[in-house]
Amino acid sequence: MFKNNPNFMKYSSKNTIMITAGGTGGHMYPAESLVWEFNKSGWNIILISDLRGSNFLKTFPDNIKVYTQNVISLNFKNPFFLIYSIYLLIKGIFYSSYLLLLYKPSIVVGFGGYPTFPTIFSAKFLGFKVVLHEGNAVLGKVNKFFSRKVNAIACGFWPTIAPNGSKLFFTGNPIRMNILSKKIKPYKFPSTGRLKIVVIGGSQGATLFSKIIPESISKLPISIKKRINICHQARSLDCQNLKKNYEMIGINSEVKSFFYNIEDIFLDAHLIIARAGASTISEVLFFGRPLILIPISNAIFDHQKLNARLISNKEAAFCINEDECMNDYLTKKILEILTDNKLAIKLSNNAKSMAVPEASLKLKEFILKNLKGEMIEFKN
Repeated sequence: MFKNNPNFMKYSSKNTIMITAGGTGGHMYPAESLVWEFNKSGWNIILISDLRGSNFLKTFPDNIKVYTQNVISLNFKNPFFLIYSIYLLIKGIFYSSYLLLLYKPSIVVGFGGYPTFPTIFSAKFLGFKVVLHEGNAVLGKVNKFFSRKVNAIACGFWPTIAPNGSKLFFTGNPIRMNILSKKIKPYKFPSTGRLKIVVIGGSQGATLFSKIIPESISKLPISIKKRINICHQARSLDCQNLKKNYEMIGINSEVKSFFYNIEDIFLDAHLIIARAGASTISEVLFFGRPLILIPISNAIFDHQKLNARLISNKEAAFCINEDECMNDYLTKKILEILTDNKLAIKLSNNAKSMAVPEASLKLKEFILKNLKGEMIEFKN
């Protein structure tokens, strides 16, 4: 549970790490994986996020200290909210400084997102070592701001677009422990029997998926449609209507706002259709399943398009822009994957080859090398 009042029992500063992450899955999932790596080694761990992060704490270790900061992104369109957001930012900097001086961590690690700004700013001001992790193929706003001020940046994809002078190192994106624990079954092309399609709308833009996926599926040949089962993650507001839409076109479906057993669902998938967030891509690559990526068109710095392009350039997925989904192009690609043995197996093998299952361990080792001041060969 998030605590508004700090517990004054101090950790020893030796072997203490402070981790800060934005409160969405894209930031919290890799943070969770790193927390478990350091927890296994007996480290004291302090986690700082915003209120949204409380939704992800069930899968974190119980013996870590968790603090919340009420920080919102700067709103330049509304003077009142701009003043309020600046006030919260300053308040967050003082609170972060207090926690840093209280616990004196050996190192501070940031996973991006605007709630990490106060902690990273305070850590640099007070002289603590700081390592950032960037999951996407381009640095986000906060990571970009601090890119030349921190000790190093671990990258989830390579290459990663960053300002000149940034110290970059490829580690991959840490994958959640419940996913890593799964024994991966080799992909088998479904020449007969059921066809399982998994659709992950993500936290952004899920409403578009609720519209375009049923429309695209409805245009498939009847011989294919009658074999399809769909697991579709959608906004809770869309779930009921989406379920009805699938019923109207004769498709068996399971529609939920969140799947707690997503690792089992991925394992049985013959095709996955998803947004192009870093964590989603990294987890799907781990399972080595044919993949269609539809990046959000208005994502910050176009990070989803850049992520998807890196994967599609390696022929590990199809990348389809949102405007291409309005015609029959998405239907065409779905049909190709479900009927072309060689294509599906190639996508599966290429996806598996791009996975980095040891990313959390590589990130931990990278952090420890920075802490010890060991020589690291950074990428340009």
